[in-house]
Amino acid sequence: MVKEDMFQMERISTGIKEFDSLIEGGYPKNRTILLSGGPGVGKTIAALQYVNKVCESGKKCLYLATEETPEELRIQANQLGIPLKTFEDNNLLKIEPVLAERMEDIQWQRGKTPSRSILKKPIDSISNSDADSVVLDNLGSYTLDITIGTFREQLDLIVHTVRKKGMSGLFVSDETLNERYNNVALYSVHGAIHMFKRENPFTGNVERLMNVMKMRGTKTPLGYVKYIIDENGINIQSSKTSK
Repeated sequence: MVKEDMFQMERISTGIKEFDSLIEGGYPKNRTILLSGGPGVGKTIAALQYVNKVCESGKKCLYLATEETPEELRIQANQLGIPLKTFEDNNLLKIEPVLAERMEDIQWQRGKTPSRSILKKPIDSISNSDADSVVLDNLGSYTLDITIGTFREQLDLIVHTVRKKGMSGLFVSDETLNERYNNVALYSVHGAIHMFKRENPFTGNVERLMNVMKMRGTKTPLGYVKYIIDENGINIQSSKTSK
Protein backbone atom coordinates (compact mmCIF):
# COMPACT_ATOMS: atom_id res chain seq x y z
CA MET A 1 0.00 0.00 0.00
CA VAL A 2 1.33 3.43 -0.93
CA LYS A 3 1.72 5.72 2.05
CA GLU A 4 0.09 9.10 1.53
CA ASP A 5 2.46 12.07 1.72
CA MET A 6 1.28 14.08 4.76
CA PHE A 7 2.95 17.16 3.28
CA GLN A 8 1.20 16.94 -0.09
CA MET A 9 -0.49 20.24 -0.95
CA GLU A 10 -4.26 20.17 -1.48
CA ARG A 11 -5.53 21.64 -4.73
CA ILE A 12 -8.60 23.55 -5.82
CA SER A 13 -9.67 23.53 -9.47
CA THR A 14 -9.11 26.65 -11.55
CA GLY A 15 -12.32 25.88 -13.41
CA ILE A 16 -10.28 25.30 -16.57
CA LYS A 17 -9.75 21.55 -16.84
CA GLU A 18 -6.79 21.64 -19.22
CA PHE A 19 -5.05 24.28 -17.12
CA ASP A 20 -5.51 22.19 -13.97
CA SER A 21 -3.51 19.41 -15.58
CA LEU A 22 -0.62 21.82 -16.21
CA ILE A 23 -0.30 22.91 -12.57
CA GLU A 24 -0.64 19.60 -10.73
CA GLY A 25 -4.41 19.66 -10.35
CA GLY A 26 -5.22 23.32 -9.72
CA TYR A 27 -4.40 26.25 -7.45
CA PRO A 28 -2.86 25.41 -4.06
CA LYS A 29 -5.69 25.37 -1.52
CA ASN A 30 -5.81 28.01 1.24
CA ARG A 31 -3.37 30.22 -0.64
CA THR A 32 -3.71 33.43 -2.64
CA ILE A 33 -3.21 33.65 -6.40
CA LEU A 34 -2.76 36.90 -8.35
CA LEU A 35 -4.26 36.90 -11.84
CA SER A 36 -3.15 39.93 -13.84
CA GLY A 37 -3.48 41.13 -17.41
CA GLY A 38 -4.58 43.84 -19.78
CA PRO A 39 -8.10 44.49 -21.09
CA GLY A 40 -9.78 41.77 -23.12
CA VAL A 41 -7.62 38.85 -21.99
CA GLY A 42 -10.38 37.13 -19.99
CA LYS A 43 -9.45 37.83 -16.37
CA THR A 44 -13.02 38.07 -15.12
CA ILE A 45 -14.00 35.05 -17.23
CA ALA A 46 -11.25 33.05 -15.52
CA ALA A 47 -12.52 34.28 -12.16
CA LEU A 48 -16.10 33.26 -12.99
CA GLN A 49 -14.97 29.81 -14.09
CA TYR A 50 -13.17 29.46 -10.76
CA VAL A 51 -16.32 30.54 -8.88
CA ASN A 52 -18.36 28.03 -10.86
CA LYS A 53 -16.08 25.16 -9.87
CA VAL A 54 -15.99 26.19 -6.21
CA CYS A 55 -19.79 26.41 -5.95
CA GLU A 56 -20.37 23.25 -7.99
CA SER A 57 -18.32 21.38 -5.39
CA GLY A 58 -20.65 22.62 -2.64
CA LYS A 59 -18.19 25.15 -1.23
CA LYS A 60 -19.00 28.79 -0.53
CA CYS A 61 -17.47 31.71 -2.40
CA LEU A 62 -17.35 35.45 -1.72
CA TYR A 63 -17.02 37.70 -4.78
CA LEU A 64 -15.88 41.27 -4.14
CA ALA A 65 -16.78 43.17 -7.30
CA THR A 66 -15.06 46.53 -7.55
CA GLU A 67 -15.61 47.27 -11.24
CA GLU A 68 -18.89 45.58 -12.22
CA THR A 69 -22.32 45.38 -10.63
CA PRO A 70 -23.68 42.00 -9.52
CA GLU A 71 -26.19 42.12 -12.38
CA GLU A 72 -23.41 42.69 -14.94
CA LEU A 73 -21.54 39.69 -13.54
CA ARG A 74 -24.68 37.53 -13.68
CA ILE A 75 -25.25 38.46 -17.33
CA GLN A 76 -21.64 37.70 -18.27
CA ALA A 77 -21.72 34.41 -16.36
CA ASN A 78 -25.04 33.41 -17.94
CA GLN A 79 -23.48 33.80 -21.38
CA LEU A 80 -20.93 31.18 -20.30
CA GLY A 81 -23.56 28.86 -18.86
CA ILE A 82 -22.53 29.65 -15.28
CA PRO A 83 -25.61 29.93 -12.99
CA LEU A 84 -24.49 32.59 -10.52
CA LYS A 85 -28.07 33.35 -9.46
CA THR A 86 -28.67 29.70 -8.60
CA PHE A 87 -25.51 29.63 -6.50
CA GLU A 88 -26.64 32.81 -4.73
CA ASP A 89 -30.12 31.38 -4.07
CA ASN A 90 -28.50 28.27 -2.56
CA ASN A 91 -26.28 30.40 -0.30
CA LEU A 92 -23.14 29.16 -2.02
CA LEU A 93 -22.20 32.55 -3.46
CA LYS A 94 -22.30 36.07 -2.11
CA ILE A 95 -21.51 38.95 -4.47
CA GLU A 96 -20.67 42.14 -2.62
CA PRO A 97 -21.18 45.23 -4.82
CA VAL A 98 -18.02 46.98 -3.68
CA LEU A 99 -18.17 49.18 -6.79
CA ALA A 100 -20.75 51.53 -5.26
CA GLU A 101 -18.81 51.79 -1.99
CA ARG A 102 -15.60 52.50 -3.88
CA MET A 103 -17.28 55.31 -5.79
CA GLU A 104 -18.40 56.84 -2.47
CA ASP A 105 -14.84 56.64 -1.15
CA ILE A 106 -13.49 58.35 -4.26
CA GLN A 107 -16.02 61.17 -3.85
CA TRP A 108 -15.23 61.56 -0.14
CA GLN A 109 -11.44 61.43 -0.56
CA ARG A 110 -11.28 63.81 -3.52
CA GLY A 111 -8.44 66.23 -2.89
CA LYS A 112 -7.34 64.40 0.24
CA THR A 113 -4.35 62.19 1.00
CA PRO A 114 -5.22 58.55 0.23
CA SER A 115 -5.99 56.48 3.31
CA ARG A 116 -3.38 54.03 4.56
CA SER A 117 -6.24 51.60 5.20
CA ILE A 118 -7.38 51.63 1.58
CA LEU A 119 -8.04 47.86 1.63
CA LYS A 120 -9.99 48.00 4.90
CA LYS A 121 -13.38 47.24 3.34
CA PRO A 122 -12.35 44.07 1.48
CA ILE A 123 -10.38 42.94 4.54
CA ASP A 124 -13.46 43.45 6.74
CA SER A 125 -15.63 41.58 4.24
CA ILE A 126 -13.23 38.64 4.23
CA SER A 127 -12.90 38.66 8.02
CA ASN A 128 -16.68 38.52 8.46
CA SER A 129 -17.28 35.85 5.81
CA ASP A 130 -17.76 32.11 6.25
CA ALA A 131 -16.81 31.43 2.62
CA ASP A 132 -14.24 28.85 1.55
CA SER A 133 -12.93 31.02 -1.30
CA VAL A 134 -12.80 34.71 -2.10
CA VAL A 135 -12.42 36.50 -5.43
CA LEU A 136 -11.34 40.14 -5.41
CA ASP A 137 -11.94 41.67 -8.83
CA ASN A 138 -10.17 44.11 -9.23
CA LEU A 139 -7.33 44.61 -6.75
CA GLY A 140 -5.88 47.41 -8.86
CA SER A 141 -8.98 49.51 -8.21
CA TYR A 142 -7.85 50.01 -4.62
CA THR A 143 -4.24 50.91 -5.24
CA LEU A 144 -4.26 54.19 -7.12
CA ASP A 145 -2.12 56.96 -5.63
CA ILE A 146 -0.72 55.06 -2.66
CA THR A 147 2.97 54.49 -2.00
CA ILE A 148 4.71 51.21 -2.77
CA GLY A 149 5.34 50.69 0.96
CA THR A 150 1.68 51.17 1.86
CA PHE A 151 0.60 48.88 -0.97
CA ARG A 152 2.94 46.10 0.17
CA GLU A 153 1.76 46.42 3.78
CA GLN A 154 -1.90 46.33 2.78
CA LEU A 155 -1.47 43.42 0.38
CA ASP A 156 0.47 41.43 2.98
CA LEU A 157 -2.36 42.06 5.44
CA ILE A 158 -5.13 40.92 3.11
CA VAL A 159 -3.14 37.82 2.08
CA HIS A 160 -2.58 37.05 5.79
CA THR A 161 -6.30 37.52 6.47
CA VAL A 162 -7.24 35.06 3.72
CA ARG A 163 -4.76 32.50 5.03
CA LYS A 164 -5.82 32.98 8.66
CA LYS A 165 -9.46 32.39 7.71
CA GLY A 166 -8.51 29.15 5.96
CA MET A 167 -9.79 30.52 2.65
CA SER A 168 -8.47 30.29 -0.89
CA GLY A 169 -8.05 33.62 -2.65
CA LEU A 170 -8.03 34.68 -6.29
CA PHE A 171 -7.08 38.34 -6.75
CA VAL A 172 -7.67 39.80 -10.20
CA SER A 173 -5.75 42.87 -11.31
CA ASP A 174 -4.96 44.94 -14.37
CA GLU A 175 -1.38 44.57 -15.60
CA THR A 176 -0.50 48.16 -14.67
CA LEU A 177 -0.50 47.12 -11.02
CA ASN A 178 2.80 45.27 -11.38
CA GLU A 179 4.24 48.08 -13.48
CA ARG A 180 3.22 50.71 -10.95
CA TYR A 181 4.66 48.87 -7.95
CA ASN A 182 7.69 47.17 -9.52
CA ASN A 183 6.21 43.65 -9.23
CA VAL A 184 6.22 43.84 -5.43
CA ALA A 185 2.87 42.01 -5.36
CA LEU A 186 4.61 38.87 -6.58
CA TYR A 187 6.39 38.57 -3.25
CA SER A 188 3.17 38.67 -1.22
CA VAL A 189 1.08 36.08 -3.05
CA HIS A 190 1.60 32.34 -3.31
CA GLY A 191 1.12 32.25 -7.05
CA ALA A 192 0.94 34.69 -9.95
CA ILE A 193 -0.39 34.27 -13.49
CA HIS A 194 -0.13 36.89 -16.22
CA MET A 195 -2.60 36.83 -19.11
CA PHE A 196 -1.77 38.81 -22.24
CA LYS A 197 -2.23 39.21 -26.00
CA ARG A 198 0.47 39.36 -28.66
CA GLU A 199 0.79 39.12 -32.41
CA ASN A 200 2.11 35.81 -33.66
CA PRO A 201 5.19 36.71 -35.78
CA PHE A 202 4.60 33.77 -38.13
CA THR A 203 0.85 34.09 -38.79
CA GLY A 204 0.27 37.75 -38.01
CA ASN A 205 -2.74 36.74 -35.89
CA VAL A 206 -3.27 38.02 -32.37
CA GLU A 207 -3.19 35.23 -29.78
CA ARG A 208 -3.94 35.02 -26.09
CA LEU A 209 -1.33 33.55 -23.74
CA MET A 210 -0.83 32.79 -20.05
CA ASN A 211 2.45 32.95 -18.21
CA VAL A 212 2.61 31.17 -14.85
CA MET A 213 5.11 33.55 -13.25
CA LYS A 214 5.25 31.63 -9.96
CA MET A 215 3.37 28.94 -8.08
CA ARG A 216 5.12 27.79 -4.93
CA GLY A 217 5.28 24.05 -4.41
CA THR A 218 4.01 23.42 -7.94
CA LYS A 219 5.54 22.21 -11.19
CA THR A 220 4.53 24.77 -13.78
CA PRO A 221 4.89 25.16 -17.56
CA LEU A 222 8.18 26.77 -18.58
CA GLY A 223 6.66 28.33 -21.67
CA TYR A 224 3.60 30.41 -22.44
CA VAL A 225 0.23 28.64 -22.41
CA LYS A 226 -1.96 29.46 -25.41
CA TYR A 227 -5.72 29.75 -24.95
CA ILE A 228 -8.87 30.95 -26.65
CA ILE A 229 -12.13 32.41 -25.33
CA ASP A 230 -15.36 30.96 -26.71
CA GLU A 231 -18.96 30.46 -25.55
CA ASN A 232 -17.71 28.06 -22.88
CA GLY A 233 -15.09 30.45 -21.51
CA ILE A 234 -11.34 29.93 -21.53
CA ASN A 235 -10.01 26.84 -23.29
CA ILE A 236 -6.35 25.85 -23.41
CA GLN A 237 -5.09 25.26 -26.96
CA SER A 238 -1.62 23.90 -26.26
CA SER A 239 0.45 23.12 -23.19
CA LYS A 240 3.07 25.71 -23.99
CA THR A 241 4.73 27.80 -26.65
CA SER A 242 8.30 29.02 -26.79
CA LYS A 243 9.19 32.31 -25.20
